[in-house]
Amino acid sequence: MSTSLHPALSCRRHPLALAALLLVSHAATAQSTSAQSSTAALPAVTVTATMTEQDARTAPASVTVITAEELAEKNATDLLDAVRGAPGITLQGRQVGGRKTLALRGLEGKHTLTLIDGRRISASDDVIGHSDYQYGWLPISAIERVEIIRGPMSALYGSEALGGVINLITKRPKDRWSGSIGVSGATGLSSDAASEGGTSIYAGGPLGERARLSVNAEYAHRNATPDVDDPRYSEIEGRKPRNLGLNAEFDLTAQQRLQAGISDGKEIRRYDDVNSSGTAYRNRYDLDRRQTHLGWVGDFGDTKAQLRAYRSEMSIRNTRTNGVSPTRPQDMQDDVVDGHVTMRRGGHQIAFGGEWRNEELVNAGLKGGRDDVTHKALFVQDEFALTRNLMATLGLRADHHGIFGSELSPRAYLVWEASPSLVVKGGYGHAFKAPTLKQISPNYVGAEGPHTFMGNANIKPETSNSFEIGADWQVSPAWSLRATAFHTEVKQLITYRLLQQIGIRRIYQYDNVDAARIQGLEAGFTWAITPQLSWSTDATVLHTRDKTTGKRLNDRPTTSVASHLAWRVDGWDLRLGLQHTGSQESYGNKLPAYTLWNASVGRVWKLGGTQSLNVRAGLENMGNLRLAEKSPNFGYAEQGRRVFLSARLDF
Repeated sequence: MSTSLHPALSCRRHPLALAALLLVSHAATAQSTSAQSSTAALPAVTVTATMTEQDARTAPASVTVITAEELAEKNATDLLDAVRGAPGITLQGRQVGGRKTLALRGLEGKHTLTLIDGRRISASDDVIGHSDYQYGWLPISAIERVEIIRGPMSALYGSEALGGVINLITKRPKDRWSGSIGVSGATGLSSDAASEGGTSIYAGGPLGERARLSVNAEYAHRNATPDVDDPRYSEIEGRKPRNLGLNAEFDLTAQQRLQAGISDGKEIRRYDDVNSSGTAYRNRYDLDRRQTHLGWVGDFGDTKAQLRAYRSEMSIRNTRTNGVSPTRPQDMQDDVVDGHVTMRRGGHQIAFGGEWRNEELVNAGLKGGRDDVTHKALFVQDEFALTRNLMATLGLRADHHGIFGSELSPRAYLVWEASPSLVVKGGYGHAFKAPTLKQISPNYVGAEGPHTFMGNANIKPETSNSFEIGADWQVSPAWSLRATAFHTEVKQLITYRLLQQIGIRRIYQYDNVDAARIQGLEAGFTWAITPQLSWSTDATVLHTRDKTTGKRLNDRPTTSVASHLAWRVDGWDLRLGLQHTGSQESYGNKLPAYTLWNASVGRVWKLGGTQSLNVRAGLENMGNLRLAEKSPNFGYAEQGRRVFLSARLDF
């Protein structure tokens, strides 16, 4: 495997890339004795990288795993909170109600596939304007871990996986009952911070010898934050989510089981706004999310299999006061049947499977009020050893879309365990994103605002070709380094072009017109300064270019850094962290860099038996940073200084 980078990511232009390669070169000569003295630790595992459970460090992908304990330490309230600060992740504004979405390796949220236990959710980011609705499908209390795969994964998962995949792994019921009850609250210490509170519950355990059940529920609320410069506007919208989930398992035999479940969520969003004629009004969005699933799983030693059917549904309704017209109702539904088999044959770990998915959109802009399209796919993957320490992974997926036709997504990856302390890996992947039904349906005409947008049956999928190389070096038992350089070429990006203008109304049609180049470096370290004090930092450097205009891509920070110190002593856990977002361009405006500081302290009390009480209190946005004061052109907002308190009883 060649370790040279694409010429556009030359070391001469990118000193940090040079430093990463020097690190890899130096690490390759490190003595194995340093690794032999390393302390044993439970490795993070991933199932998303290959559809089989693997050590995240040696899996054939760039992987970050966020555990349930880390989610609690972050005081995360939704998926966006959960993944903030992870390598490769930055934020992008949605221009409404302070909303923001994530970008993974410089690719927008619509280019990141979100899964729940490997099941797709109805992807709303690119269908519903100004939305961030994909982050509230599951309460945090139901999550066992979050797996983030950075880089193209269409070879396994198909459409949307250009930037990567985020898979929410839920807690499974075990052979004895256990659970938790949590309460949390926060209050603002300034006028631009909202109060919020919530409660959650999770419980799971056996129902007889062959059946198991788990249940999770959440209720929360957050007040809207008024704009201090003009109270007619809300700087950050208010939210009231409610979620309920039920999952069951039944053992057919010692090797086979049935799984079934339902996740049902309702959320209310509210914010104040002013329309173009100067009328102040209140916006309310009612969101309904639901996913139901039924599946069979077989474990026959070296051969494992899965077959399942599921449905994801999302409904959006808008109402507005003072006679202001609301936006159109929209309903999205995905019906999916998929399955796969993994087997070991000699020195090969083989996976193959298929997917059938029907995507439906109900929107008054479509002729007849609805449209749908069917996706079909087959995939195969082979993992095998080239030498004792060098593993190869080859994959290919063929997708067929009912309107635009077919797309092939190949992937090749190498993992070299140079020594027990050093892992070097890299590869190539092709990925694509299918057009939304609004974009590709010839039946779509959207004319709610001052402009008209029309679908285009000749539109093609957005595609990317990406290369990466990285290393993970356990320098000593107390010190580890990691770095990955990547280069991505994106083509056929979908935007819209002007067809004609009638009076003040402009008529646009969706089309493939843009291309972009994204390259960067992810680097980080973890240092156990003492047995009680540790320091962890991850940084991402991005260089982007719109190949049509030659300018930087909008809303992509050149740098982002997440760093935290953790001190554990006598049962107490103290954390101090920062999240730095570098400068960025936004539609002709330069947005300055900013840094958020957070601190918290936690304690766990054992109550006897399996019961424990976890309490954490903290201060968020310690510097009371307000983005609007740094620039009026930020498309999102951050909460002002707040103090929070959370408590969780585990049993």
